Amino acid sequence: MPTVTIAPEQRAAMKTQGFCVLENLFSVPEMERLATLIERFQRKHQEEIAAAGGTEGISRANEITFTAYLAENDPEILAFCRRREFVDVTTAFLGPDVDLYWNQAVYKMPEGEKQFPWHQDDAYTPVDPSPYLTLWLALNDATVENGCVWALPGSHAGGLIEHAQTPLGWACHSTDDPDQGVPIPVSAGSMAVFWSLTVHKSGANRSDGTRKAYIVQYAVAGLRNRATGEAIAHLIPVARNGGPVA
Repeated sequence: MPTVTIAPEQRAAMKTQGFCVLENLFSVPEMERLATLIERFQRKHQEEIAAAGGTEGISRANEITFTAYLAENDPEILAFCRRREFVDVTTAFLGPDVDLYWNQAVYKMPEGEKQFPWHQDDAYTPVDPSPYLTLWLALNDATVENGCVWALPGSHAGGLIEHAQTPLGWACHSTDDPDQGVPIPVSAGSMAVFWSLTVHKSGANRSDGTRKAYIVQYAVAGLRNRATGEAIAHLIPVARNGGPVA
């Protein structure tokens, strides 16, 4: 039986607003254990970025790190990404056959006024079918002060929009625009759920601690690169016929 039931108002929010929140899906001790597993990789990644001059793609040493392929390199993290809670959430929105597409820890250190730009996840690698599902899981409390995610309600309905490259990453909406969307604060163990076409950003971390998030993205099975038509090579089966893959 499902362990997570998506309420009608959450389905409606995904359809009209492009995002919803699932509260207290996991316990704080579970998030502390997951963070312990992740930080073995994140610390090494941070050291590599610093040794390479301080930047690697959109990661910046001592500011923000995007540490990817965690499930692929740790069996306990992989098992976590295949838990029944994720099967229930993803099949509710994507249908019975679901693959893990991408996973990364995003650690945002105290960094003054720097925000991560407004963007759609699809802009980084356009894929078919689109949209896929982004699950933004808080490892510790994500607040407006420490840089929680923000979203532009309804922005997913317009499809993939034009982005411009900036020093901080792809951007499609100015921080000077009067419409700055809405914040989505989530406590440890809770998740923001949004489509890969939902325009979102993360705010500046003005706290004195690190904001820790694990971003897990799921897609309809058989995802392909839109530009080349080639199958995405690193997909991991998570659900088939509505049930978990053993």
